[in-house]
Amino acid sequence: MSGAVMDQRYPQPQGGAALPLTFHPSAATPVLVIGHGRLAASRAFTFLDSSAHVIVCSESLRLACAEVQYRVKNQQVEWKESPAGLTEQDQVARWTEYLDAIQGLSLVSVTDTVLTTSTTTGQVRSFASAKAIHQACRRLHIPINVADCPSLCTYTFPAVHRFPSNPASTGKYHSNLQVAVSTNGRGCRLAGRIKRDIASRLPKGIGAAVDNVGALRDRIHEEGRSRGIQVGADRTSVKSRSCSRRREESSTKFTLGEGDDSIQGGALDDDDVTSYTAGPLNSPVVQLASPALSRANSGFFTSKALPSISSVESVLSTASARPADSLSTGLVLSAEEEQLRRMRWVSQISEYWSIEYLSRMSLEDMDKALNMWTNERDEAVSAIATQKDSTENGPSHVSGGSSGSGLMGGAQDTTSHVAGSNPYGGSERTPYLPTTPRHEIALSVPAAPPVVKQGRILLLGSGPGHPSLLTVAAHRALMTSTLILSDKLVPSEILALIPSSTTLHIAKKFPGNAEGAQNEMMALALEGAQRGEIVVRLKQGDPFVYGRGGEEILFFREHGFEPVVVPGVSSALAGPLMMNIPVTQRGVAESMVLCTGVGRKGKAVQLPGYVRSRTLVVLMGVARIKQVLQVLMRPADQVVTDPETQGWRDGAAFPPYLPIAIIERASSHDQRMVASTLDGIEQALEQCGEQRPPGMMIIGWSVLCLEGKGEVTVLDDDEVSSGSEERDRNRVRKWLGNQTHVLKDGLSEEWERLLPTVNSA
Repeated sequence: MSGAVMDQRYPQPQGGAALPLTFHPSAATPVLVIGHGRLAASRAFTFLDSSAHVIVCSESLRLACAEVQYRVKNQQVEWKESPAGLTEQDQVARWTEYLDAIQGLSLVSVTDTVLTTSTTTGQVRSFASAKAIHQACRRLHIPINVADCPSLCTYTFPAVHRFPSNPASTGKYHSNLQVAVSTNGRGCRLAGRIKRDIASRLPKGIGAAVDNVGALRDRIHEEGRSRGIQVGADRTSVKSRSCSRRREESSTKFTLGEGDDSIQGGALDDDDVTSYTAGPLNSPVVQLASPALSRANSGFFTSKALPSISSVESVLSTASARPADSLSTGLVLSAEEEQLRRMRWVSQISEYWSIEYLSRMSLEDMDKALNMWTNERDEAVSAIATQKDSTENGPSHVSGGSSGSGLMGGAQDTTSHVAGSNPYGGSERTPYLPTTPRHEIALSVPAAPPVVKQGRILLLGSGPGHPSLLTVAAHRALMTSTLILSDKLVPSEILALIPSSTTLHIAKKFPGNAEGAQNEMMALALEGAQRGEIVVRLKQGDPFVYGRGGEEILFFREHGFEPVVVPGVSSALAGPLMMNIPVTQRGVAESMVLCTGVGRKGKAVQLPGYVRSRTLVVLMGVARIKQVLQVLMRPADQVVTDPETQGWRDGAAFPPYLPIAIIERASSHDQRMVASTLDGIEQALEQCGEQRPPGMMIIGWSVLCLEGKGEVTVLDDDEVSSGSEERDRNRVRKWLGNQTHVLKDGLSEEWERLLPTVNSA
C-alpha cells in the first residue's frame, strides 16, 4: 500500500515463489490427463502412485503410446474420448461442459502441448486450444498444469525422488519419504540434477527410517485410542471439492471417500506443527525421581560394592538417605500427559538416533523403545511407594534379583553385559550407532590393546561436533578403547569413527530420565572397568563444561579407579568462532561469562546482569529462550516474588536492542546461526523453522563486531553519555540492514575446504 510504514520485525514478501504443497487424491477425486504420448503415461503413473483415480483423455486410444494402452487394458486408468471438431469460438464452452461432466474432478494435466518420441508434430496441441482448456478449468475452479506453458499453469510438477523402503517389513518397495525440488520453472533439467545430488548424499536406509518412525507414532496413537485417549483435538476434515464451482447444482456431485469424514488427531503435517503446539524438542518435563549415584551424601558410598543396575534394591538404598516426602510425586501423570511424553520421546528418537538404526528397527525394537518411559516411570513410583512404606513401617527387603528394568537401565532392553563378546573383551553393543562414516578421516582399526588386569576409565570430550575438531588424544582413545559409553548429543559423525568391533552404548536420556540415564552410564563404566576394559565416557564438547565430569571422577575414585580426563574443544568457544563471533574482542568485549539456561531440577534460570563490555554465553537454553529473555530484559525495579519459578538476574537489565546469536549444531554440516536483537530473536527463530539442538546463545556486542567492515568502537562510547543509546541502535540498524535477523546456514566455503567433505555414498 502506498505510503505504508514497513515494520522491519516482519519479513516482507517478494513474490514469485512456487507454493510447495503436497496433494492427497483418492478414488473419489479423479484426475484428468489430456494426451496420449509418453508424457501422458508418465503423468498417469505419477497420479496412480498417489492412489488417484486417473482418467486419460485423447482423440483416439489407438494412437496412444504402448504404456497408456497397457494401463487402459488392465483397468489401471480410465480412457475417455476428448471433444472433437471444436471451432475456435466454442472451445471454452465445450471443454467446460466436458470437464463439468466428470464428477469430482480435482486436477487436470495437459500433456500434448509438447512433442515426444511417441507423437507427431500434427498431434501437438496449439496454444489457443490449451488456453481454452485453461479458461474452462478457471471457470470450474479446477487446478491445471499445461506442459511447457507456464502462463497457463496453476500448479507444477517438481523433480521428485521417492526413496526405497524395506519390503521385508512394509511389503512395499517405496517408502513414504519423497524429496521434491522446484526451480519455479527456471531450470527444469537442473532441478533433476539437484534432486539426484541430494538423494545420493542422504544416508542409505533413510526411507525405511521414515517408515519406522511413522510406525512408532502409529503404535502410540493406536494404543491411546484403545484406551480412549485423544492426543490433540480431532480435526474435522477440511477436504472438499477443490474444484468447487460454488454452484448449488454441483454441490451434490462430490462425496468424501470411505473413512474421510475426519482426520485423526496426531496426524500432523510435515510442516513442523509440533513446534507450535507441544513446545521445543528439549523443553522442560517432570523428571523421574532417580536418586543420583554420584552424590557423596546419597548413601551410595557407604558400600563399595556396586549393585546390579537392574536392581530396585539399589534405588531404595540410595533413596533411604532422603526424607520420603522429598521425593518427587509428580510422576503420576494423566493418560494424556503420558501419551504426549511418549510422542516427545519419538521426536527425540527421530532427532538423535542414527538413520541406520532407525531403518533397521524391528517391531520388537519399537516396543522396547516405546516402553522405556513407562517402565522407568512405573519403577520410580514403586520405589517411592516402597520408600514411604519403609519409613512408616520399618525397612522391608526387596530382592536384588528383581526382573524389572530398573531405574538405571533394563536387562530387558538393548543392553547386554556378557563379557568377551567382542575381540577386546567388551560387552555387546547397543544398536544406536551409525555404520557408515560421512567423512574422510582414516578409520583403520589399530591392533587390540594388551590385556590388562586393571581396567581404565577415560572422560573424553568429543569437541563441538565435526570429527576434524577432535584432539589427537581423543581420536586415539576412541580407536583403542573396548567399551564406549556415549551421551545422546554426541553427533553420529563422531560415533562413525568407532571401530565396529568396539562396544558402544548411548545414554537412554528420554524426557524425564536425565538422572536415570546418568546412573546407568556410571554403573556400566564401573562394571566394564572392573572387568578389565578400557572404558571411554564420551561427552559432547568438553567433559567439564556443564557436564558431569566432576561427579564421575569422585564416583569412580571412590570405587578404586582414577579416571583420565581428555579435554575436548569446548563448543562455548568454538561454536561462536565457527560463525565469526569472538567471545572477547578489543574495543568490544573485555570479558565473557559462561552460564547455563537450564535451571537445576526444573527451577528457573539465574543469570548475570548487563555489562556493556561483557559477552554472555548461555549453553543449553534455547528451548527455554522465552524465560531467558524475560529474565534478561525484566526492569530492574520489577518485583520478583518467586525467583525459583520466575528466574533471577544479578545486575542491570539488558537493553532490548542488544544483539544475540543462536548457534545450533556448531561445526556440523547443518550448523545454523540465527542472529537478531533480544526483542526480535523469538520471532526470528519462528521464521527460520524448527530448532536444531544442541544450541547456544551469544549475547552482547561481540555478535556484530566482525560483520562486514566491522564495528570495534563500541567501548569508545560512554554508555551514560548523551545519545549513546541512539548510537547503539544505529550500530544494530547498520548490522541488520533492512532485515529483522541474520541467518547463516551450513558450513562456509572456507570451512568446507578445511574440513573433510561428506561422502556421497
